[in-house]
Amino acid sequence: MRIGDIMTKNPLTVDSETLVVDAQKIMREKNIRRLPVVDKGKLVGIITNHDLLAAAPSPATSLSVYEMNYLLAKMKVKEVMKKNPVTVSPETPFEEALRLGQEKKIGSFPVVENGKLVGITTESDIVRILTRVLGLNEEGSRITIEGLGEKLGDLGKIISIVDERKTIILSMMSMPRPEKNDWMIVLRVKTKNPGPMVLDFKRAGFNVTYVA
Repeated sequence: MRIGDIMTKNPLTVDSETLVVDAQKIMREKNIRRLPVVDKGKLVGIITNHDLLAAAPSPATSLSVYEMNYLLAKMKVKEVMKKNPVTVSPETPFEEALRLGQEKKIGSFPVVENGKLVGITTESDIVRILTRVLGLNEEGSRITIEGLGEKLGDLGKIISIVDERKTIILSMMSMPRPEKNDWMIVLRVKTKNPGPMVLDFKRAGFNVTYVA
């Protein structure tokens, strides 16, 4: 899955000369938390709700309310935006964007193609897609199997057992456990009665540790 498949296309933008109070108004009215900053068709920054809140003078300031309001009314987006934000392209794999977000500790990416802003992807997009990928929008059961080796045959047996029960696999995640030198599999299967399948797994020698 690519970022182009999940991004919000043609997002709202502001330019660097936009007043901070106007950017705040746009975010409030459109119920969004960030705005890409575009000058003459080129992405130059991004501004978030947090940036706007941080721009306000500290409550401990010696400025009067009138002075604070005056300063805020004159402040422009270019004074508080994050310049040269990390971007991705529509072709960036979804999992690569996840890795990059974790590495950079950021929750959204402007999406740029041929130097032009074409979209934005946010935490909401990622949660929505993960919900689909993990099958969380479908009723079913979760089965955790621990202590697997690295042999592909184990995975084949698991799929075969599910298939014999004529059940659909909604999602399957494999996670290494370096401390135990083995793997754990988490299955979501489309059945409300996983009991018989769990017995099949145990008879086949699998260590089922969690069922829900």
